Amino acid sequence: MRIGIDLSVIQSTKSGVDWYTHHVIKEIMGLLAPHEHLCLFANRETGFEKEAAGHPQVSVVRGHFRYQEPWRQLMLPALLRKHQIDVCFFTNFVLSVFAPCPMVLTIHDLSFKLFPRTHSLRNVVWARSLVPVSTWRAGHIIVDSNNTKLDLLTVMGVRESKISVVHLGASELYTPDPEPEDEEVLAHYGIVKPYVLYVGTLEPRKNLPMLIRSFDRVARTRSDLHLVLAGRRGWMAQAIFDELERRDLLGRVHITGYVKDENLPALYRQAAVFAYPSLYEGFGLPPLEAMSSGTPVIVSKSSSLPEVVGDAGLYVNPLDAEELGRAIESVVSDPALAGSLREKGLNRSRQFSWKKTAARTLEILREAARV
Repeated sequence: MRIGIDLSVIQSTKSGVDWYTHHVIKEIMGLLAPHEHLCLFANRETGFEKEAAGHPQVSVVRGHFRYQEPWRQLMLPALLRKHQIDVCFFTNFVLSVFAPCPMVLTIHDLSFKLFPRTHSLRNVVWARSLVPVSTWRAGHIIVDSNNTKLDLLTVMGVRESKISVVHLGASELYTPDPEPEDEEVLAHYGIVKPYVLYVGTLEPRKNLPMLIRSFDRVARTRSDLHLVLAGRRGWMAQAIFDELERRDLLGRVHITGYVKDENLPALYRQAAVFAYPSLYEGFGLPPLEAMSSGTPVIVSKSSSLPEVVGDAGLYVNPLDAEELGRAIESVVSDPALAGSLREKGLNRSRQFSWKKTAARTLEILREAARV
């Protein structure tokens, strides 16, 4: 059997979907049966080519076309036919509508429909134009959580038998054990302990102005505490900087920009608490990574986050800055509570792994190819 995967979604500065694609493909490569071959298709170099190099059952088919969506819709179908692909996997909401083989599609969330104001107009138009037809053309749909499955059933009208929930995992890089280089990493980014940590793209859906307001409340009585926002600048990030300008937090809030994956574990495990007041998530990978690092987590009691965190974190109303501030204060000032959350988080995180994610995904691909 010949399995195709659209590799083109992977960017050099990886965020959630990029890491999902990276980890799932990497694990699938180690699970292939002797009769199976994996073809990875991209319109440009992605950086994943090094992972695939030398693997006898994996080949990379790379084009040279600047625009991703025209390549996916107009050029990829011919490549799938040329390489005799039996089933193709698309990891990022949209598939190749005219593909000549069965297709499996991952839809991570429906924020483009439920929270359109947290996206650029371009992204909303792209998603609303192509996601509905993609769900119709897909032989099977993978979602990251039961919450997204429910959204697909109620908002998009997809039939239940067509959907499988496959939870994500956390990289083995994330461990609670301190490394000698941790302090060097913190110094590199100018981070001072103790600190509250957020990891992710700086964008409206992540609700970061509210996190800054909450931190401001705590900072008035905790002069030693800092806030670290780690992630690349996304769409409409200016609101975050505007909120900082309105508050006297000079030297207390650190915006690192994009953090390389080899440096993230140190930021997670050295944090006093991880705060993630997102308005809506299809899964919520950063809280899982924080739990794997032994860091207490505070998350919104909305969308998929309770499904991921379980009883291992504190929950807050994402619209209530005072409630989040109290939660932060309770964790940083109560070692017993922080220790309890740490142990619960480590236990909870062991239920998730990329190997499990990849194994179930490969099963679905095999089933789709036989239809």
